[in-house]
Amino acid sequence: MAPPPGGPAPRTQHVTTNLAIEVDEQAGTAVSRSYVTAFQALPDLPFQPIAGGRYHDRFERRDGHWRFVERRVRIDLVGDVSRHVRQAATR
Repeated sequence: MAPPPGGPAPRTQHVTTNLAIEVDEQAGTAVSRSYVTAFQALPDLPFQPIAGGRYHDRFERRDGHWRFVERRVRIDLVGDVSRHVRQAATR
């Protein structure tokens, strides 16, 4: 994958944990909650967590296949995001 315009790739990894899923088979819907931690590592920046929070997702079943409907992201903890792509793009 090519780096985004104007800078290097963010070199991040988003780790999702503690996934809880509730399915309503009759309605063909589901919701899930999970924690997310974003890590970043660059040649001159050690591997470290840069953000942590929660995902709240909604799904629906269409034509026998489950699909994402919505993802709400709530970030509760923020570390050094000065080198993240969105931050770098505003410089």
